[in-house]
Amino acid sequence: MKTLLAKQFLPMLAQAGGLAQGASKAMGIVMLIGFIFGTICVVGGGFAIRRGDTDAGKLSIIGGLIIAGAPVIVKALFAAFGLESSTVDVGAFQ
Repeated sequence: MKTLLAKQFLPMLAQAGGLAQGASKAMGIVMLIGFIFGTICVVGGGFAIRRGDTDAGKLSIIGGLIIAGAPVIVKALFAAFGLESSTVDVGAFQ
């Protein structure tokens, strides 16, 4: 029974490519969604300021920048604490 199940599920496990690669792909998708949502928040904050609601607009812009820039902020924190070999890479800092 064990060998039958192993033969059926082994091709699926081979497609996964390992835990680190799967986590990297999942975090890439989360970063993409966060960047899009952060950009929408910044644009919405600009429209709120245009309507005259400056306090909500400022908070929306600041929140959107933090959401959209979260991967870069986390990468900078990782580099500051010496953990530069993270699973997800957002680019090199110079």
